[in-house]
Amino acid sequence: MVLLCFGALKSPAVVSADDAPALTEGRSSRGYLTTPGELHVIAEKARQGLQPYASAVTNVLAWAARDWDFSLDEHETCRNSDNPAWIDETRGIATLYSRALAYHLTGESRYAEEVEDILEKIMTNVRSVSEREQQCQLNFGWGSPELVASADLIEDYWRDHRCTGPVSLLLEVTTIDTGDCKTLFQNWLARNIYPIVSYAAVHNQSNWGAAGTNASGYIADYLWDRSDILLVQRILPELNEGGNTLLTPAEAYRRSVALMLARNNGFRVDYHSSRTCDVLSGEQQSSEWMPVKSQITENGIIPEDARRAEYCNIPRYGGEYENYPQVNLNNNIQQCELMLRRGDRSCYDNVANDDIPEYSYRDPDGDMQTTHLYPGRGSIERAINAVIIDAHTEWRHDPALEVAYRYYSQHGRLGHVDQWFAELNRPSECTQGICFGTLTHGFAPGEIPVMPPTVPAPGFETTQSG
Repeated sequence: MVLLCFGALKSPAVVSADDAPALTEGRSSRGYLTTPGELHVIAEKARQGLQPYASAVTNVLAWAARDWDFSLDEHETCRNSDNPAWIDETRGIATLYSRALAYHLTGESRYAEEVEDILEKIMTNVRSVSEREQQCQLNFGWGSPELVASADLIEDYWRDHRCTGPVSLLLEVTTIDTGDCKTLFQNWLARNIYPIVSYAAVHNQSNWGAAGTNASGYIADYLWDRSDILLVQRILPELNEGGNTLLTPAEAYRRSVALMLARNNGFRVDYHSSRTCDVLSGEQQSSEWMPVKSQITENGIIPEDARRAEYCNIPRYGGEYENYPQVNLNNNIQQCELMLRRGDRSCYDNVANDDIPEYSYRDPDGDMQTTHLYPGRGSIERAINAVIIDAHTEWRHDPALEVAYRYYSQHGRLGHVDQWFAELNRPSECTQGICFGTLTHGFAPGEIPVMPPTVPAPGFETTQSG
């Protein structure tokens, strides 16, 4: 161990189980939001003029034609939520990921060559990411999943290619040399990015935490075949007696899932915010209602993000657009989809139906708190309904809603999903999380979406399935 610091569908109008084998084409890709086989089917539908595929493909190819001309610093800091530009969802990440998608939509290898070139530039020139700048935890939480997905979509292309990048997994060893492209990129993710996003995964129960568990889950999954890696899970000293935790990729993946579910169900504590809901007092808790700790409530409210515009303990959003709960759900839905593609529906289907009248925990100040955790909490479907149905609030993170709509249109349990469609402004591009959701998850009227192709999660296989 090394320690780290195209086939057409039978009918263009209906997708059935008989069509599912076409989606497994190009299975050397693990598949994140999509796979090569799925993209080939989408491209064929676009050629037939079927919507929303035709406009979504046109949109992605327009993004792929944009220049990738972003500067890279040896030691990256994050001055604000838009920097560095190359990791920003609406700039560098969109122009990179669109090229990876375009490679399979068009069959033109120049797109894959450009993706390889960009990834090589990143892992060669960016030697470290600041751990002191907390904004990096969020920015790289937003952008890293598409870095992983872009590399995954050129898996066949860059196999056995030689690149430059970090040959060591040790942070203190900054040697750059030539080697297998994928291996070097895995090194770069493991040593530079996982430790950064792992902070928020543990300490934050807001949208920061959702970005953290999503990004750490993506990275751990992409390292499924690296038995030589132990990932550094950064933890506050008071939570682990001064030390960090070392995890195999399989352990890190399972931890990201456990942290996400526990966060949504109310079993985690926020150690990041100075105004966290978990203290059950302060101006963030309205005197009109009983205090509420961090979770997704039985009413679908996300307290740690609701307090940014209202209060932790509101029973319903006020009706004005609120960005932060939607950012949270954006990242949470992306992790749900990753899990679904590993054969696990527990994120999408999660509802904590246990009633805990006196749930006790120690808050960030070290004081014991007791609160009531109600049945029905933790549900992503309920949280979307809280925005669109209960509060009649505009939904602006459309790529994530496309992904959720595809799943819940077939597997929703609470009703109202048909009303989500009116909030989709197609084609969707990129927000702080999912990119190009209309392309990967949109479907035409009359179509019945099938479940996506799957591969096992890390730790459940020793070789990539064919």
